[in-house]
Amino acid sequence: MNRPDFESVTDCIILAGGEGRRMGGPKALLEVNGSTLIERQFQLLSPLFDNMFVSLKDVSILDKTSPLPWQETIADPPGARCLLDVIGNAIGKVGRPVFLAAVDVPALNRSIVSEICSQHSKEQSVVPVDEKRPQPLAAVWDPAALEVLEPPDEDLALLAWVRRTGAMLLKWPDDFPLSSAENQRPEHPFRNLNTPEDLREMESQE
Repeated sequence: MNRPDFESVTDCIILAGGEGRRMGGPKALLEVNGSTLIERQFQLLSPLFDNMFVSLKDVSILDKTSPLPWQETIADPPGARCLLDVIGNAIGKVGRPVFLAAVDVPALNRSIVSEICSQHSKEQSVVPVDEKRPQPLAAVWDPAALEVLEPPDEDLALLAWVRRTGAMLLKWPDDFPLSSAENQRPEHPFRNLNTPEDLREMESQE
């Protein structure tokens, strides 16, 4: 597949560190119809980007799945207080605009990702919004966002960080043109898998 029509975002980070307590194991290793979630995300996203990175707490998880050609494996920083520290560490390691995708957001498709990336400009992060809620775990993050990573009010929530960055917000589905190449347009493409019921529902829909 040829690289899509965006140039400023050449790197992708798959955030794969979820422990999946409610799911019975690490989310990255959960299987849907024979493929792990981390394999599925890699196969979906790797045609769009020059470099694929994975960020996770326990790097040994990768020994339990098929080898994938990662540019780099990024371990969570020691003493990370929250997900904000993990994401900031990963973006800082790459040092360039990145598309960040959580491993448990399986309804994304390439046209949605391409549209988000195509809206990036210098020092401008791009975050989709679904049902009035920003979706920072399927977004383009510019390194400029790290300048406001540390909250002056000690609010470590991801949505507070979105507000501080002044990111461009893309409303779903209004700001996403319907591609003729897409047979289906997911109702909520940014929904993540949180329960075993979510996983079974996804399997039944494929």
